[in-house]
Amino acid sequence: MNFGGGEREKEEEEEVLVIEGIEFERELGVKFDVYINDEDDVAGGPSKAEFAGSFVNVAHKHKHKHKKMKTNLRLGISELLEDLDAEDDEHVLVTLVPKFGKGHVTVGGITIEFHK
Repeated sequence: MNFGGGEREKEEEEEVLVIEGIEFERELGVKFDVYINDEDDVAGGPSKAEFAGSFVNVAHKHKHKHKKMKTNLRLGISELLEDLDAEDDEHVLVTLVPKFGKGHVTVGGITIEFHK
């Protein structure tokens, strides 16, 4: 039996989708789902998209002066990219699908980061 003597496990990098600067009214409920498509399969429509996760804010009253909330969403997507056969692609299509909410929601940017 070998318990790690001499051989090192290869550290895998996790690809993380980061949706930055999500801004919305704190007192309003908001939900959107995130889907990813391989850029080459966009014509396949939603059937070729993989669900990556959801963003949810439950409406609540708060005594702070600021009525707006600003936050980020981080989703690990390495396995989704493998399922789409897109792990080596330079571009993927990210779709945000509103599910419920009132008011205005803005997104500052979408990037993919690599983490060990």
